[in-house]
Amino acid sequence: MSIAKTASPRCVALVGPYLSGKTSLLESLLAACEAIPRKGVVRDGTAVGDQSAEARAREMGVEMNLAHARFMDDDWRFIDCPGSVELHQESLDALAVCDAAVVVCEPEIERAAIVAPLLRYLEDSDIPHVLFINKIDATERRLRDVLATLQQHSGLPLVLRQVPIRDNDAVTGYVDLVSERAYRYKEGEASDLIKLPETVADRAAEARGEMLESVADFDDDLLEKLIADTNPDKEEVYADLAKELRENLIVPVVMGGRWTTTACAAF
Repeated sequence: MSIAKTASPRCVALVGPYLSGKTSLLESLLAACEAIPRKGVVRDGTAVGDQSAEARAREMGVEMNLAHARFMDDDWRFIDCPGSVELHQESLDALAVCDAAVVVCEPEIERAAIVAPLLRYLEDSDIPHVLFINKIDATERRLRDVLATLQQHSGLPLVLRQVPIRDNDAVTGYVDLVSERAYRYKEGEASDLIKLPETVADRAAEARGEMLESVADFDDDLLEKLIADTNPDKEEVYADLAKELRENLIVPVVMGGRWTTTACAAF
């Protein structure tokens, strides 16, 4: 059976605090969708966003940046919103016309409360959203600890989709908890598919179980399979995640850093 495509473009707002990396994420999305030949760099002035003279002078977004791309036969419109507190209304204006949002934040427990108003607004306004924890390669914090702190500011369950692979203190890749596949990052290139490292196997299994339990809260069939200790079909899990995101029942959580390529598939 063919999958129905949207008749109109999907519109997604990138929102979050100042310096969380929204404009760099936009650049990565456009590069991954092949809407631009290569990823630019914000600080070098080669990125699609923050091109105005004021934005460059202040080294921060001062207006909404608009971009479009095509991914998996769907048209996408991205609105990169300024993160400064005094420009918060622009984010709210963008969210009023969007199908979904990506909340970009840093992996610092001390800064978790900064995204709380956005999470509450999205929940109250019934706007589906994904949480993108950026700069995961630049912190020593455990992702589970960051997620636990962020959960205190969200009324919806935060459902982890990935766990990092670490080599000593460096994040070198990730495990996709649905496909159960592991990837090694290659900066500026697509990640390599690798064998699941033994060092992260137990943590990935634990996190996958937690993800399935969260999804099963809204799917009785999946719950029955988990109770019977039956491993659900991956396509079923993907479909459940997509449905529960659309209905604003859960908040999928993905991560990124300097090697970020795309978050489009989360939708």
